[in-house]
Amino acid sequence: MSIPLFFREDSFLQPMEVTLPDGIAVVTQRFYDVRVDDLRDIFDESFQLLAQTRPIGPPFAMYEGDPTDVFDLTIGFPVSAPVDPDDYGDIANEVFPSGKALIMSHIGGFDGLGSAWESLMEVHSANGGSTPRATIEIYLNDPSSTPQEDLRTDLIALY
Repeated sequence: MSIPLFFREDSFLQPMEVTLPDGIAVVTQRFYDVRVDDLRDIFDESFQLLAQTRPIGPPFAMYEGDPTDVFDLTIGFPVSAPVDPDDYGDIANEVFPSGKALIMSHIGGFDGLGSAWESLMEVHSANGGSTPRATIEIYLNDPSSTPQEDLRTDLIALY
């Protein structure tokens, strides 16, 4: 099965407006009232559980609210078909958000994500964009086996 538009092999070197397609099946876990300091533990546990569902593409994290304060977090993977949640525990079958978005790739360590987000949001604002309904990060490499300088994270501001 081919992965839709935004899971492409080439990086988005410049911010690009895209329309995220409808109907991409994902398995997710949701977390509420999260702070940045909570992320490492949440990611480690959630990715291990969700990776058992036979994903067909890279993991993502969707942030709703202020990522510099308290926010809600959804972590997931695309799958070819819904899975039985009883087989895996606290997971849900959903669809990836669709609609208009601005996307850009960040190449490098996670410590550079803040400045990459600032750049993307400056373009979004300059284009007359309002507060995004969500921000999404797609993690294209495994940080345990990829050098920091080669990590790729696609950033999406969904409006």
